[in-house]
Amino acid sequence: MSRLLHTSDWHVGHTLYGHPRTDDFKAVLAEIVDIAQESQPDLIVHTGDLFHTSRPPTPDLIRAMRVLRQLADIAPTVVVAGNHDSPTFFEFFDLMNGPSVGRGLFFVDRFRTADEGGVFTFDACGGEQRIRLAAMPFVHPNRFWQRSSLTTSRADYTEGMRGLQQQQLDALRKDYDPDRDVLVFAAHVYVTGAKRTESERRRMDESFGIAQEVLPEVSYTALGHIHRPQTVRGPTFPARYAGSPLAIDFGEIDDSKSVVVVDAEPGRPARHVPRALLGARRLAVFEGTLAQLRAEAAQYDGTFLKAVITGEEPDVPLAQKIAEILPNAIAINPSLGLEPTGDIVFDFDPGEELELPDAFRAYLGQEGVSGAAADATAAAFVRLLNEVDDEAPSPVLAEELLRAALEDTWTEES
Repeated sequence: MSRLLHTSDWHVGHTLYGHPRTDDFKAVLAEIVDIAQESQPDLIVHTGDLFHTSRPPTPDLIRAMRVLRQLADIAPTVVVAGNHDSPTFFEFFDLMNGPSVGRGLFFVDRFRTADEGGVFTFDACGGEQRIRLAAMPFVHPNRFWQRSSLTTSRADYTEGMRGLQQQQLDALRKDYDPDRDVLVFAAHVYVTGAKRTESERRRMDESFGIAQEVLPEVSYTALGHIHRPQTVRGPTFPARYAGSPLAIDFGEIDDSKSVVVVDAEPGRPARHVPRALLGARRLAVFEGTLAQLRAEAAQYDGTFLKAVITGEEPDVPLAQKIAEILPNAIAINPSLGLEPTGDIVFDFDPGEELELPDAFRAYLGQEGVSGAAADATAAAFVRLLNEVDDEAPSPVLAEELLRAALEDTWTEES
């Protein structure tokens, strides 16, 4: 039986509202190496978004490459580029760490045909079986842009992706031995119907996805791009998102992060089992009073905490109060949950537009700011308005340089 380890969407270098997550990455990546050592796969596949940015800082490069080398010492490791990754960097990684220098690391920077290196064959089970892998990195919709239209249409994208996938599958099945070969497809792509987080829904265009029914009929399809671990096909032809190894934002706080251990026999659907990753600092959301937070402190200890505090005056130092209750937590943009107040009344004609200071004061009331706090805030707002009215526009350096050049033009005689 062939064994595959599937991981994805590490997003190394990600920060949470400016807070580095170095310790989190160190913990979960060490867990992945431990699972690989324990499970002893024949092949390890990473389905994209290795880094969070296309130009990762040097410490993040070192961290990711060190872990990938550890994995490659256990089994051949293939990494396909995601939409966050730089194809140029991946080409460089393959040159420096790939098979040309004797290492078992393979970086797929862009869509490649079988002749260009888009299809791999690896021995498994001591040579008794082979894993044949077709690897499809993220393909930008612009690849299928037609000159006759302003943007890539959904139909163009769907047809284009279907064609690229078919090229790889034809190569995958060439000289296929049904008694020996395990077929695997790895892609960084959005499959329509997959469950996304709120942040992914904002970033990801629903039009540019592929339908579940067009996924290939192979033993296992390893998917990347969506952070929530999930199966997107039935048991006949399994396809699964491994998901991110740690929560990237607060929309993922309920996700159970994991990697996937896949066991497969030639010509049969694979058996895939998620292995939990628990090393990262947990993300949590709290809404209530400071007294309630104090009573539930054990639940939020050591978390990244997004807190909305109710029942407090606007001038309360929330970050300080939360730190006193939870010294081991990291408070992310704590805010006051204020109810709209009805003590601000304006006597004006509904058809008449409010002056800006009065409109701002009404806004404060809607946000629940009243009394002395509203007075002080409104007064500061008026002072700022007056300063803007009284001041001349600040000089712009480019305008000053241009004006000086026009006043003192250069001639050949000078």
